[in-house]
Amino acid sequence: MHIPSNPLTPKKMKKTTLILAILMFSCMGMMAQVKVGKYKDWKKTIDLLEVKASYDFTGRKTVILLPVETKDVKLPDKGNDNYKLVVKSLDNLTKSVATELQKNLQKQGYKVVVAENADVRDPEAIVLQLNWTEFDLGSRALRAWVGFGAGNAGFGTDGVFYDGDNAVITFSHRRIAPLDIKDYEKLAAKGVRELSEDLAKMILGL
Repeated sequence: MHIPSNPLTPKKMKKTTLILAILMFSCMGMMAQVKVGKYKDWKKTIDLLEVKASYDFTGRKTVILLPVETKDVKLPDKGNDNYKLVVKSLDNLTKSVATELQKNLQKQGYKVVVAENADVRDPEAIVLQLNWTEFDLGSRALRAWVGFGAGNAGFGTDGVFYDGDNAVITFSHRRIAPLDIKDYEKLAAKGVRELSEDLAKMILGL
């Protein structure tokens, strides 16, 4: 009886294993991508997400946060007790968001870096641009007299993810915060923290 020799020599087996590994990781990268389209309540985390073009963030562990834009935030009247707190919070918003993102992403091996200007692009990183749209600390008077959610605090942002020079993903998200905290400074920090937690979940899901 003729027994055929093993056609896979050690050298061929090594080459075959390498090819299979490459194919496997390529498929993993493709599966991680979100398909082009619009998504409401995406993964029960982000209110509205739109993938405008195919992208590939596979292997990228650096998140570059561009300076957060705040020009669209409606400020309270200057006579409002919270006016100075809101202005101060907005001035420090880029640093605050970066800190919260780092807390939520570091266990997965990510590093969050703050860019010096809005023109920074890096094909080896995930570049995130935020346009903060709402920083409302609410009204205890409205909550007491009207109820039904009136007077609650609200925090919101629009955003863009860049893959190289291309804006591939846009999103819009808002968080409502019941006035269960008497300290408005803690309320402001909580709003930024919880919205940033949602942003971190989005990054991990892309």
